[in-house]
Amino acid sequence: MIKMIPKTQNRMDSTFRDIVRNHADRIYNLALMKCNQVTLAEDICQVTFIRVYKGLHAFRDESQIGTWIYRIALNVCHSMIKKESQISSNMVLLEDRPDLEPVELDGDVQDIFIRDTRKEQVRAAISALPTMQSDAITLYYLKEFQYSEVAEILDIPINTVKSHIRRAKTNLRKLLMEVHDET
Repeated sequence: MIKMIPKTQNRMDSTFRDIVRNHADRIYNLALMKCNQVTLAEDICQVTFIRVYKGLHAFRDESQIGTWIYRIALNVCHSMIKKESQISSNMVLLEDRPDLEPVELDGDVQDIFIRDTRKEQVRAAISALPTMQSDAITLYYLKEFQYSEVAEILDIPINTVKSHIRRAKTNLRKLLMEVHDET
């Protein structure tokens, strides 16, 4: 664990390499959970670490470095996903292409497809939640942070985190029931 961020350039570069080595996979996984697109998740990860590097000299030991990095990552996720959704709103979805016909699947492939479809439905439902609910439930259940860590990352009180998670679960239940009713 990094305690004190050094002020010399060589030590900062070394510290930054350690930070990337220790946090890159988790930040990438968070980004992938939030956006469900490999290339966008990679971009989010890269932008996050650029911001970490630029802000490293100003980091104060008032919070854990991992918490600070997650906060940056969530902010980058929100802004880049918003930008990406504005770009992709002009694209034609595959299901809107009448020239593409569905293919018959055998049993094993069909089971895998159904499981993947359910995961995608849950991800879509989480992304449809209000931002704070989506972030809270992602950090708590999917990234397995404690309430106190989620509160620190989101910079809100613990009871507010619990409220967001409770509301998120209620809203997810409703959203997933709607999806189930449509199928």
